[in-house]
Amino acid sequence: MLPDWELVKKPRFSCWGKDKNVNPLKWRLMVIAGVVCLFFTGCASGIQAAAQHPTPAVMVQAETTQTRLPTPTEVLTSIMVLPDPTLTLTPTPLPTGTPTAVSTSTPAWVYYPAGQIQVPILLYHRISEGEPENRYEVSVENFRLQMEYLSKNGFTTITPVQLSKVILKGGDLPLKPIIVTFDDGYRSVYEFAFPILKQYGLQGVVYVITGYVGAPTYMNADQLVELFANGWEIGSHTVSHEDLVKNPSHAYDQMVGSKLYLEKLLGTKELTIAYPYGKADENITRRAARYGYFAGMGLGVSNKHFIETLYFLSRQEIKSNCDLNCFENIVTGKKSEP
Repeated sequence: MLPDWELVKKPRFSCWGKDKNVNPLKWRLMVIAGVVCLFFTGCASGIQAAAQHPTPAVMVQAETTQTRLPTPTEVLTSIMVLPDPTLTLTPTPLPTGTPTAVSTSTPAWVYYPAGQIQVPILLYHRISEGEPENRYEVSVENFRLQMEYLSKNGFTTITPVQLSKVILKGGDLPLKPIIVTFDDGYRSVYEFAFPILKQYGLQGVVYVITGYVGAPTYMNADQLVELFANGWEIGSHTVSHEDLVKNPSHAYDQMVGSKLYLEKLLGTKELTIAYPYGKADENITRRAARYGYFAGMGLGVSNKHFIETLYFLSRQEIKSNCDLNCFENIVTGKKSEP
C-alpha cells in the first residue's frame, strides 16, 4: 500500500507558487518555517511599538528595579567625612582687650585685703522634723525661716577654705559672705538641711566624725560625696570625737586619720577641721596647721576673724530657742546668741 501522500494526486503549492513535484516532507517543513517567520515578525513589531509607546505598567516595572546598596565601609566613610554641624555656628565675638585681664569674679564680689575679715560663721548640729528635744536641735520650720532670711537679705555662703585663703593672701568674696556649718554629720542634715539650702541657692559645711560615717542616724559615704558634688565643704571632726585637749597623745591618730579618710573619699587635700566640743589649745592648733589643715573651727561670739585666729575661728551656735530676731542679731553682729 502506498503512503497517504502518494494517494493524494492534487497539485502541491509552495510559498513561491504551484509545484507538482514538491516532496511532501519538505513541503511541511517549509510551512512550519513560514509560520515561525510570521510569528517572530509580529513579535518584533510589537516590541518596537511598545518601545515607542510605553504603557504605565512598563514604567512601574522599571521603577521597581533594584539598585546596588552601598557597603558598610562606604556608609561609614560617607559619615566620617560629613562636616561637624557645630563648625558651622557663628562664633560669638569676644570682648576687646587683653584676655588675662578678664576677672572670673561676679560683679557682686569685691576684693578683701589679707589679715582680717568679718564673716558670720553659724554652727548647727541636728535638724529636727518635729519639736526639738534639746538645744542642739533646730526645727525644720525655724531652719527654713533662717535660710529664707539669708537669701532675702543678700547673704552668700562661702566655705572655710575660701575664707582661709582670703585671710592669708587677700582675695575676692561676696559683699555679704556667710558660712553655715553642721557638726558631727547627722543624717538629718542631708534629709532636711540640704534641700532647704539648695532651694535658696546656698551651700553648707559638714564636719564629719569619720568613724561614725554610715552608722545609724549619721550620713553615709555616698551622701557626703553628693553634698561635696553640690558645692558643700566636708571637713574633719576627728575620728571619734575625742577631747583633744584632754587626750593630746591621741591627737595625731584623731586628726590625721580623719583627714586621710576624707582625702581618699573626696579626692581633695583642701580640708579644715572643727575641734570636738569647740576646744583647742595652742598645742592642738599648731598640730592642725602642721598636719595640713587650712583652718580650724572653735567657738566664740564674734564675726571678726584675724590671721592670728585662723586655727581657732569663732563660730556662733544656733540653738533650738533662737528665734528669727535672735538669728538676725547674730548674722548682723548686733549681739551674740541668747
